[in-house]
Amino acid sequence: MAKYEKWLGAGLGWFAGGPVGGLLGFAAGKSLEPDSKKYQNTGQTSEFETNLIVLAAAVIKADGKVSLQELNFVRDFFRDHFSPDSLDEKVRILNHCLQRSYDPRKACDDIRISASLSTRTQVVNFFFDLALSDGELHKSESDMIFVFAGWLNVNDIEFRKIKFSFSSNPNQSKYELLGVRSNATYDEVKTAYRKLVLESHPDRNPDLSPAEQSMMAEKFRMIQEAFEKIKAERGFE
Repeated sequence: MAKYEKWLGAGLGWFAGGPVGGLLGFAAGKSLEPDSKKYQNTGQTSEFETNLIVLAAAVIKADGKVSLQELNFVRDFFRDHFSPDSLDEKVRILNHCLQRSYDPRKACDDIRISASLSTRTQVVNFFFDLALSDGELHKSESDMIFVFAGWLNVNDIEFRKIKFSFSSNPNQSKYELLGVRSNATYDEVKTAYRKLVLESHPDRNPDLSPAEQSMMAEKFRMIQEAFEKIKAERGFE
């Protein structure tokens, strides 16, 4: 499991209730008034926590099944990283979200607007931890996390670093970075490498901002390193 800073719970400027919190208040145990049919606000679950639960439910459902390991992971995660006093409430919200669909783009947008890059990066780590809690990262889960990372404004290089850190096959990350299969021929590897080098070379992207230039340079370095490791490991000249 990834190591998380104290980025959860109080101190993020999130308040209980709000649009999503109010919508899910029914699931938190604040039941519908008999005649008004209006949702009540959640009791102790913040907007950030609720958005995270909405996205966690989407990741859990991505592979078409809901496992006990995933449910336990989310419960334990919120117990360990948030106030345990409202754990039952959060579990009810999760169960509610597993039975209904809410807009994950809205949840990502809310987190992106109000959370730092460090927090958003850790959210992506959380998604991978969750997806792997049942022992396997399915392509549908990986694809969904990739989309969520984009909506959270976590750049592609950072996403790949996170994904590679969760890879059970250390060789796969190098091939995936080059966009080829692990059994690709040398010509296929070399062609993919040359294409990526042309696309990501800093000198070919002079109009990027300094921050973007830095990210591009890091991507260029990673591509070169991946190619050299593949060559050495497979005896390519």
